[in-house]
Amino acid sequence: MDFFQWDEGLSVGNTLIDRDHQELIELVNSLHLAASDGRDAALICRILDNLLSYTQEHFQREEMLMEYMNYPDQLAHKALHKKLIAQVLVLQEALNKGAHTVATDTAELLRFWLTHHIHRNDRQLAAAAKERGLDHL
Repeated sequence: MDFFQWDEGLSVGNTLIDRDHQELIELVNSLHLAASDGRDAALICRILDNLLSYTQEHFQREEMLMEYMNYPDQLAHKALHKKLIAQVLVLQEALNKGAHTVATDTAELLRFWLTHHIHRNDRQLAAAAKERGLDHL
């Protein structure tokens, strides 16, 4: 069983956002698996680099959608994105300095953060996009 499983309860009803979330979950699972299996630090660092890069791309897509539709909560939503990226960068730096247990901690943080963020913030964004006929973006 995967560390973090996608289920319909995580769907926000927007195909593109849901697809991004599914990919993020797979990357979190890869990170957790590599860390818990004791894989070498270089591999764990590469997985975290990929995860961070994809997370930033996903956030950019959401933020472009928010700007396009003049989403009223966009500043607060963007602040949450920025805060997570800052947290992961700190953890990434610790990992690069040899703190290998940080990878598991990072996976746990991301699982908690993504689940919470999807339920509280991204569902509202997707609903607002749907109201404006932008649920395909």
